[in-house]
Amino acid sequence: MTDWPFRTLATPGLRLRPLDPGDANAYLEIFTDPETLTYWSEETVQSLADARHMVEQDIAWVEKGEALCWGIALPETDDLIGKISLYLFSRRNRRAETGYIINRDHWGRGLMSEALGAVLAYAFDELGLHRIEADVDPEHGASLALLEKFGFVSEGLFRDRWFVHEQWHDSVMLGLLKADFRRP
Repeated sequence: MTDWPFRTLATPGLRLRPLDPGDANAYLEIFTDPETLTYWSEETVQSLADARHMVEQDIAWVEKGEALCWGIALPETDDLIGKISLYLFSRRNRRAETGYIINRDHWGRGLMSEALGAVLAYAFDELGLHRIEADVDPEHGASLALLEKFGFVSEGLFRDRWFVHEQWHDSVMLGLLKADFRRP
């Protein structure tokens, strides 16, 4: 049992729910799209078996209390369109990191803003976190704008932090304190 309680979250346009093995096909669609993964810190998935493994790993992290990982689903169908996570928890420091990804077919509709707002509110209000961090490619303008909308502040640049797609990528670390959270 985890010390970090997991529960389903709802927004007007989304259901943030537990992942299940049946989400492997949706993971395959998301994680084989090179455009979606342009700024992701891992390589594309090569097969349905790899996608199944990713889903199983995310489910196991939740079960072990190492992460909270929600499937981002459309409420009318429960079809998975992305995922959002809190991980690298520090109980003593009341801190975690967040990460997220959404199927390219759903970009530009404000859905990730809905999901992130719900997760941040849950993290601060129900989990009692004080700080949330995000690690973003400095070229990913959409993600940076999303985080800044909620009050995240850029705190440092890590040069050549990730080796992905046969090249080095920088990373900017952003932090959000509970007192600075701009609620949706």
